[in-house]
Amino acid sequence: AGAALLYCFPGSPTLYYGDEAGMEGFEDPFNRRTYPWGGEDGELLDWFRALGRLRREHPALRRGEIWYAAARGRLLAFYREAEGERLLCACNAGERPAALVLEGRDEPAVLLGGGRLARRGEGWSLTLEPHSCAVLAFRPQTPCAPEAATLS
Repeated sequence: AGAALLYCFPGSPTLYYGDEAGMEGFEDPFNRRTYPWGGEDGELLDWFRALGRLRREHPALRRGEIWYAAARGRLLAFYREAEGERLLCACNAGERPAALVLEGRDEPAVLLGGGRLARRGEGWSLTLEPHSCAVLAFRPQTPCAPEAATLS
């Protein structure tokens, strides 16, 4: 979930050499090992590739404005908007599921990550499992003011 924040926040994401391959190491000499060619964590590599594709394909993640929707406890959610697209990036770093209530009639499209979407009155509910994230796409007319998403 932390890497998703790096790729969804304004600015350029920066990775320490080998993080995308699952390299470990804390102090010298272990933090300077060579790249593990052929021994990379394939699932982790796929995750970072998906993050790179997401950022490359969505201008809102590269140049978009940011509006915070929720920042309570271990849950952080924010909108990014540019060039006619609006994305919601939500991360739960907590040990328990966390839910957001989102206004808008149109069902958002899940671009990355997980979470459970459920219809809730005039809007939607997004539940994130512990240590997970989701990136959702909305139609531009969907409300995006900070009050448009609340913890449930």
